[in-house]
Amino acid sequence: MTVQSVNSEEKTLNRLEYRISQLLRSGVLFAGIFLLVGWLWMWWKGEQSLSSFTEYQPTSLFENLQWALLMQDRAMLISYAGLIVLVSLPVLRVFLTGILFIKQKENKLALMAFTVFIILIGSFFLGIDL
Repeated sequence: MTVQSVNSEEKTLNRLEYRISQLLRSGVLFAGIFLLVGWLWMWWKGEQSLSSFTEYQPTSLFENLQWALLMQDRAMLISYAGLIVLVSLPVLRVFLTGILFIKQKENKLALMAFTVFIILIGSFFLGIDL
């Protein structure tokens, strides 16, 4: 390999890392905006969402989303969208890091990153009562 091809490959990887960081920053920004808009909308409507937590009643995520869709509670749906985006960003980072390792020809690190990705996805399905 020549010095130019190494520099070109390094620039490509740096650009890819920069794009990943931009994606994560904008994802956090959009998630924050969704959460803020949803919470302010709930507050403006006069909902006392914290008053429902005086007695613990477990409900699944699916039931909450179904109820919000049925009641057309857009504020709650926007808040859930922000929360889902915020929680999915680290998982996306692990996946994109695996792709970055493949491009760098670091197969062992890519395998570890994709293993962590699969474990994270599995833990979501085991931990969330759908």
